[in-house]
Amino acid sequence: MHRQVRNGSYYPWLKFFFEVGTLDEVADRNKNGIIDSIDDTRSLIDELKKKGYKEPNDICYLELKDGKHDVPTWLRHFRNI
Repeated sequence: MHRQVRNGSYYPWLKFFFEVGTLDEVADRNKNGIIDSIDDTRSLIDELKKKGYKEPNDICYLELKDGKHDVPTWLRHFRNI
């Protein structure tokens, strides 16, 4: 996905929403204390910003403490958006 964003164009009508839970997984390939799903999402947002997308108008990032990659977590927080 990172490569697709880098190689793609900027489209001003696109908006992005990212939600990541701190308990989505346990993998930490670079051993920095942050799970890969959070690292990867943040780096994807960085790529989008390089294209010209801006927070909070174009990009919404929600990091959920104790959130998991499951429907109950999504339901608990999606209602507030």
